[in-house]
Amino acid sequence: MNFEREKKIFFLINSLISGGAEKVLVNLCKNLSAYFNIYLYTLENIKFYELNKKINYFSFNRKISGMKYFFNLPYLLFKYYKEVKLHNPDLLVSFLEKSNFINILVGRLLKIPVIVSVRINPEKQYRQGLYGYIYKKLIKLLYPKANKIIVVSKKIANILSEKYNITQDKIKVIYNPHDIKTYQYLAKAPLDSKYQQIYKSSFVFINIGRLTKQKGQWFLIRAFKKVVEKYPNVKLIILGDGELKGKLNKLIKKLKLENNVFLLGAQSNPFKFLKYSHCFVLSSLWEGLPNVLIEALSMNLPIISTDCETGPREILCPELDINEEIIYPYYGRYGILIKPFSEKFIWNDINEEPLTKEENLLANLMIKIIENKNLRKKYSNGIKRAKNFDVENILQQWMEIIV
Repeated sequence: MNFEREKKIFFLINSLISGGAEKVLVNLCKNLSAYFNIYLYTLENIKFYELNKKINYFSFNRKISGMKYFFNLPYLLFKYYKEVKLHNPDLLVSFLEKSNFINILVGRLLKIPVIVSVRINPEKQYRQGLYGYIYKKLIKLLYPKANKIIVVSKKIANILSEKYNITQDKIKVIYNPHDIKTYQYLAKAPLDSKYQQIYKSSFVFINIGRLTKQKGQWFLIRAFKKVVEKYPNVKLIILGDGELKGKLNKLIKKLKLENNVFLLGAQSNPFKFLKYSHCFVLSSLWEGLPNVLIEALSMNLPIISTDCETGPREILCPELDINEEIIYPYYGRYGILIKPFSEKFIWNDINEEPLTKEENLLANLMIKIIENKNLRKKYSNGIKRAKNFDVENILQQWMEIIV
């Protein structure tokens, strides 16, 4: 295909906080900037990821959250409207609901084509309170007015069609792009000496994700207590920041796991940690398409993951139908699925509140991974699957939509 460098594309996202959607957008903009004029706008001035110099970056510099967004929507809408009218782009693209709502309204007002990207299952993300009620109403009202809706999994496509009355012809599944070669290059970076001590003579499990309810890390920590009781030297590393950090730290102390569980914050290069770890564990309660699973596959790590909606099954077990009934644990082609956890917070010691059936299942599988070398070997060829998500394949699909 031949592309005109003069074509101007506006991207809009809430912020560039250290999240999966933000990482995907930055990666996509970087690759598309070789072919088009890319303008990237954020509603908030939070910037964790570095940008290609070819990308024109602007922020509205307002740090707002929760219900305040609704009161600030007119301001944000007006500011973005002015920018779009001034530069007259050929296409508007947005990620995440707040940005999607604004993008659709501005696109309709100025008669510019709009593509929105849905990264998460709205039935899970927005199911509680007035906040969730308004968001789901806005999705049902505005999303059908977009020219195209890009979703990151087949399950999300089904949910939008069945629950939000969006016609299938408006929806396209495009998986998240991953630069596998860059991941493998970054994995060669040395670990700082303070982190080397964690890995020294230890079997290390790793989890990556923001410290929020969605990621369910308290279940993982509680289950890990049982693993430590059998293997006292085993370690668990969690990379990420978030509002539950204080509570997770208290739980670690309550379980006396200070020498076994390490919350290391968000890391700009998680791949050097993945490289030296022995097993990746995803404890999420819900997802869109978890990038961390593909990153772990690219490092050939064995993976244990909840079979949460949506994403893990499509990545790790492509042999399964997305709605197929299975018995847990399910030993899939590229990873092991466990039954999803409840959405109940449990901050108690396992003596105060015994492990749930799901926590016990996870603990037993982690022990099995430590003990069974053949099982680890079986699940140490994830690069074969990761290549299906390589940026070159995914970029071509975006190109076809854009032009």
